[in-house]
Amino acid sequence: MADIDNNMVDWWDKMASKEEVDIDDELINRQLRWREIERNLSGVETILDIGAATGAFSIPLAQKGYKVTHFDLSEKMIEVAKEKAEGLDNITFIRADAKDLSMFKDKQFDMVLNLDGAVSFSGKDAGKVIAESCRVARKKLLLSASNKGCMTATWLNYSMNLFNSITPAVHEMIDNGYWEKNQFETNKKISESYFNIESFKAYTPIELKSELEKNNMNVIFSRSLGSLTHLYLLHLYRQNPNAAQAQNFKATKEFIDLCEKFDTEIMPEGPGSFRRAGVIALAEVLEK
Repeated sequence: MADIDNNMVDWWDKMASKEEVDIDDELINRQLRWREIERNLSGVETILDIGAATGAFSIPLAQKGYKVTHFDLSEKMIEVAKEKAEGLDNITFIRADAKDLSMFKDKQFDMVLNLDGAVSFSGKDAGKVIAESCRVARKKLLLSASNKGCMTATWLNYSMNLFNSITPAVHEMIDNGYWEKNQFETNKKISESYFNIESFKAYTPIELKSELEKNNMNVIFSRSLGSLTHLYLLHLYRQNPNAAQAQNFKATKEFIDLCEKFDTEIMPEGPGSFRRAGVIALAEVLEK
């Protein structure tokens, strides 16, 4: 079993208290992911939720009667989830690193969820996380990751704010989708100023599709997630720089329908959400 990165554990532990506090477009992103989960539950009994955090998806699924394995790196996240899951006997909690699922058999779970942070925050090991997620899926895998389009703009913003220039990190993100804290000298100041993670990986929808296909998966779709709310936030910022983070999106059916239509019909390779994973893929296991 892989060693746990204590720096990342500390980082996620600090996030536990605000994991489900929605800022900007996080609520809409979660609702869009939840829609895709609900569409794909036919014939499913067992579910592995990788990077399940405080149980935004794992606990409602257990409440619906599915046998759920809640898997996360952070003990603090799991503690919160366990409190929310009190009284449920069909959910199991496991703390480990997503790049090593050796405690599970091949094709052990009908459906595997890997949504939001587990892939991208594994950085150079993101491919291992995807491969392991594919290995333990028996029927379907729903996976999301950070969107290279959004991350390139984010890295450009950080660079211009701190150095008034385009740093090497921007080119690295565009070319390879990677962030390495110690790769360039300017990266260290960016990390100190905005976050403190060692490595990071982002994908375009086409790149994520290719990664899944390498692992014997039939990709039903791979597209951006939440681009409309991201663009809407940009308009809010222009009108009022303080408006965006205070904005409470109303997750009505009409609004979610509109966002989903935008992702599927207008901008399937768009920038994705401003916050949370901005590219999502659904794949089925190919029989050898």
